[in-house]
Amino acid sequence: MLWPRRLMNSLYGRTILQLAMAILIVFSLMGVVYYGIVTTASARQQSSQLLASARAIAEMAGPSFNASQGRVTSSTVISYLNFTARSTGALVWVIDSTGTLAYTTSVPASISTRFESSDGEWIVPATYRGGSTLGKSGLASIGDFRGLFRSTGQRWISTVVPIPSPTGAYTGEIQLHRPVVTESFNSFLMTNSLLFSMLVAFFLALLFLGLLSRNITRPIRMLANTADKVYRGDLSARVILPGMAAPDKPHQRALVTDDLMVLVETMNSMIEKLEHQERSRRDFISSVSHDLRTPLTSIRGFVEGMLDGTVPPEKTAVYLEIVKQEVLRLQNLVQTLSEASRYESGTFLLDEQPFNINAVIREDVYGLESLINEKSISVQSDFDESEPGRLSVLGDREAISRVVYNIISNAIRFCPADGVIALSTRRIKGSHQVEVIIEDSGPGVAEKDRPFIFDRFYTAERSRTSKSSGLGLFICRTILAAHGQRIVVTDSDLGGARFRFTLKTP
Repeated sequence: MLWPRRLMNSLYGRTILQLAMAILIVFSLMGVVYYGIVTTASARQQSSQLLASARAIAEMAGPSFNASQGRVTSSTVISYLNFTARSTGALVWVIDSTGTLAYTTSVPASISTRFESSDGEWIVPATYRGGSTLGKSGLASIGDFRGLFRSTGQRWISTVVPIPSPTGAYTGEIQLHRPVVTESFNSFLMTNSLLFSMLVAFFLALLFLGLLSRNITRPIRMLANTADKVYRGDLSARVILPGMAAPDKPHQRALVTDDLMVLVETMNSMIEKLEHQERSRRDFISSVSHDLRTPLTSIRGFVEGMLDGTVPPEKTAVYLEIVKQEVLRLQNLVQTLSEASRYESGTFLLDEQPFNINAVIREDVYGLESLINEKSISVQSDFDESEPGRLSVLGDREAISRVVYNIISNAIRFCPADGVIALSTRRIKGSHQVEVIIEDSGPGVAEKDRPFIFDRFYTAERSRTSKSSGLGLFICRTILAAHGQRIVVTDSDLGGARFRFTLKTP
């Protein structure tokens, strides 16, 4: 058995051994780090959801909470407290200003020993309360909540939110406590599948390298290194061998075209496709899930409420109408997604013809007249009509109408009641372009949000797309880019946003 020794004494053998050890270490670290990231992200998400539930309870309980008696007297609030406890699996405590438990869904026996008792009522020590120093937004923590749950041997998510009062004084607080949910079996399998896949890839790489001859060590090593980078998420990696076409000159033919060169070029093509697919997948999952989760959660909550009797029979029709509206919202989102995909993929063809941009703007305003009247918004116009009653531009009339419609409807959405929307067009001196400006007196767009306002699915709470699918302005930019034009947003003299885009003239 001299051949294993000879193999290990060779540069080729030592390279294989070192590469094997490096891959094993990196893959193991990736698995550990990935597991830690997933676990931490899951706990933070649970904490945010529980804090939102506590805030909702505080808003509902505030008007009916009897601060002087420290009692929850509303049957509706009590039903909601019990519903929240069942749906979140949390302990729901309503504590008055003296620390007395005004209402609780449950107090574990191991925890009750830390409370004081007076006249048959539990009194929560100040150590375990937020008190008057508690901010309006409340707080959330993960751990044993100042030692309260230490005896349980578990990590707990604890949220504390003050009960609002007309005077702003501290009248009590809402506390929700729930054990951190351990990873599910599916999550466990997913994590271990990742590690298993890493091990399989590791042994396959060893076998692959071992079967190759020494005279192709270098190109195969380059292939392996690139494959490793791609496996670890670097989809920008490419294999470049001597004689190959440069990445910036894809149409240049290689000096030598053999089976290995064909393999390398095929791999580079696959990585390029994977890079595009991965980018699209991340955008879709991270963004669409936000827009789908809200109506689905609402529908589920109302349906469960009607099934378990939480919703009174006389209010069933009201909640069914809400469910209908949420379904229509989902339908509109799916339709918008389809349209955005069509525009982005470039499968739509522009029918560029001369048309009157002023007439298009007027038509879109008429189409939105009901929404404008509903908020008593004043629409001002200043159109360039240097031609007799018109201002001609060159483009796809229907697509540009969609741009104008989206921006005006966006302005209506964020314009306050009795607000102002200003529409203007003008020729740009010294160029063959027309500028269209749409302004409103709404809250405007923060400067730090402007680089992202036209991104697909941008739905941050501070953005002007937070109450929509986040695709309207993206579609505007995509259509204008197809016309070779651009759109920008700045501050308006009216106090809101000022959207400005250009169109070419015939």
